[in-house]
Amino acid sequence: MSIDESAQNLYNYSTYNDNRTFNSSTYGYADVYDLVTSKLANLSQESMLLGGLLLLFSIITIFGNLLVIMAVIRERYLHSATNYFVMSLALADCLVGLVVMPFSALYEILERNWIFGINWCDIWRSLDVLFSTASILNLCVISLDRYWAITDPFTYPTKMSRRRAYWLIGVVWVCSSLISFPAILWWRRVRTEIPLYQCPFTDNLEYLIFSSLISFYLPLVVMVFTYYKIYRAAVFQTRSLKSGSKQVASGGDSGLTLRIHRGGTERYQHTSSAAAVAAAAQCSAALHLNRSTTQLNNSFNSYNGGGGGGGPLSRQPSATSANRIAHSKSLHKNFSLSRKLSKFAKEKKAAKTLGIVMGVFIICWLPFFILNLLSGICVECVWNEDLITSIATWLGWINSGMNPFIYACWSKDFRR
Repeated sequence: MSIDESAQNLYNYSTYNDNRTFNSSTYGYADVYDLVTSKLANLSQESMLLGGLLLLFSIITIFGNLLVIMAVIRERYLHSATNYFVMSLALADCLVGLVVMPFSALYEILERNWIFGINWCDIWRSLDVLFSTASILNLCVISLDRYWAITDPFTYPTKMSRRRAYWLIGVVWVCSSLISFPAILWWRRVRTEIPLYQCPFTDNLEYLIFSSLISFYLPLVVMVFTYYKIYRAAVFQTRSLKSGSKQVASGGDSGLTLRIHRGGTERYQHTSSAAAVAAAAQCSAALHLNRSTTQLNNSFNSYNGGGGGGGPLSRQPSATSANRIAHSKSLHKNFSLSRKLSKFAKEKKAAKTLGIVMGVFIICWLPFFILNLLSGICVECVWNEDLITSIATWLGWINSGMNPFIYACWSKDFRR
């Protein structure tokens, strides 16, 4: 058996050779070599520029997302649930640039001629669905995370634990996998005929509707809803901070209105229970923790410097110091409330970053998923389908390269 025949038999084995769904035309490695050399020899300057530009997008996507991943892994101040979601997003986007984009760039350079066989075509398409869906679902989880953080900042740190963050990330990747790799069987069952040297995506309407709903439209609804709620909460908090008051939970049945004035005195208005009054007093004490601690240290120094003695003058500082020690412990216990109040402005900035990310996401992915449904409903309705589909597809992939730069430009933590 000659080398050409062996190569041709090997390719025949790697193709999905079902007489019902795949035509009998086959080609060997010699045919592929001739095709590639002829296309490269006749490559126009426009095709070279296009290929270089697409490969540049791929490199930028890989590099930018790798920086985000390395930053979250190395910097301890970035070890939070939100940044774990960002790292999962960066991983999905990095894999888009590493696995999906280069093969598509070569596909475009060779004038939409696929040279890797039908098996790798199906795997490549499924990986595209996997990583792109994981990227979109990670954006959805990040929007939910920001919604929980800005609408309930007091209980958010305890609710969003590291274990829960890992669980949500796992759900994202499992859901993405369920609509990608099993879909290969679906594609092959409904496939009719594949032209030579082509790698078309399935045009089965049922799968296109199902995958589009899971991958885009349902996450889009969730993201729009959560960002609307985040925006409303951010506006409310901004007005509260400007007016000098903030409504918080006091742990009882009634609420507590904190009024903070720039002159240094804090006043509190309360509506009903004694528990809220106690919480107000504790919050006021927490805001003056540093001053009280300094006074306590001065008392210790004065007492220690005054000598021993057993008279009444020596016993009085001892009782006062004990009371202040107990008071200081109470201050430390409630100091977290004032720290949480200082997070409102940070959560507002995070909401603004999320808004930019979501806006870019809609601009990049909406054209593709509109065309995705049109290709299954009315192919003739799309003018120059191959060109428009390629532009819409790459626009969606470019979103994977833009996400890390959005975080780098708008997130102070990542700029550090």
